Amino acid sequence: MKHAFLSSVLAAAALSLGSSVVHAQAKEVKFGCYAPMTGQLAIFGKSMQSGFDMAIDDFQKSPQSKGLKFSIQCEDDQGRADDGINLARKFVEDNSVLAVLGSWSSTVTLAAAPVYNEGKLVNITPISSHPDVTKVGPYVFRQSLVQSQEGAFNGASLWKLGARNIAMLGIPNDYGKANMALTKRSFEAQGGKVVFEEFVRTDAQDFRQTLQKAARENPDWIYIGAFAPQTALMLKQLRQMGMKTPVYVCAADDTPDLARLAGSDAIEGTHVTVQTNPVLGPELADFYKRYEARYNRLPDPFAANSYNTAMMMMTMVAQQYPNVTRESIRKGLDDIRVFDGIFGKLKYDPASREWEFKLLHGVIENGTAKVTN
Repeated sequence: MKHAFLSSVLAAAALSLGSSVVHAQAKEVKFGCYAPMTGQLAIFGKSMQSGFDMAIDDFQKSPQSKGLKFSIQCEDDQGRADDGINLARKFVEDNSVLAVLGSWSSTVTLAAAPVYNEGKLVNITPISSHPDVTKVGPYVFRQSLVQSQEGAFNGASLWKLGARNIAMLGIPNDYGKANMALTKRSFEAQGGKVVFEEFVRTDAQDFRQTLQKAARENPDWIYIGAFAPQTALMLKQLRQMGMKTPVYVCAADDTPDLARLAGSDAIEGTHVTVQTNPVLGPELADFYKRYEARYNRLPDPFAANSYNTAMMMMTMVAQQYPNVTRESIRKGLDDIRVFDGIFGKLKYDPASREWEFKLLHGVIENGTAKVTN
């Protein structure tokens, strides 16, 4: 079946042909992937795999695929840095792997990235948003928002909503620390004041003591920079405690799993930064419709980003084939300036090595974020 968005996706702009060295005549292309497939974060790793699987199916039906057979099978890093490093060594030594996608976690990507850079194997993450990821070296890329972008948006949005004194709760990993620090910087630059700030354990189950301490400082808003498993518990416990302080949560919480874990009532009225939503364009709306039909659930940003990144990588490899090598892929990513995919035309800045994603403000209604601007 043909879909209108595919012609847009597959018309990706100006991807370099790279090296003239023939990699192989066999029409099979293997990408590595590392992501959390077990443990607390497995829901997100599985979203990545679902996005990859759907992208492969769509791309291989198109004439642009040139009959190539692609594979992306995520191996389990459990959200652990040491496992990510071990998988990186494995992928670097496997000459059949042309590039690697992952990880979900910024902590894991930052730990594994030096191995990929030293091994001269492209590692591109569709998810990890810590500002330092693309600073590791020339073989480490991403196609996602960056915490410097989100933090600036979060702080400005809180101020616009009338927040002047906020309490901040986050998780103490690389993502949480960057998210909290950059949101705080932006909010204070607007003139706001952070009256309470605390990091919580990612495996904690009871946040009521921390929430009570925050309440004693009389914040007019609460900001949460955590993943859905922690945020869901905090929102449930806030409601159980009878606290009416409005809450703003980070873009990582714009996921159907927040409602699944907390219940729609607990998250009703929560404000959130939105990166992925059907209102952003017809291509994304079509993706939402087809993804829900295929998986019986709405996509989260991790599935959508993974789909978009996989489509870009497959488009580039098909254009380079049969003269595709690990080095030609690196050069192709260096040379790209625009990719026209499900997010529309995303621009790439070669100076910062980052993509320009559009962020929106949303309010959760009946379990789903409704965009308000």
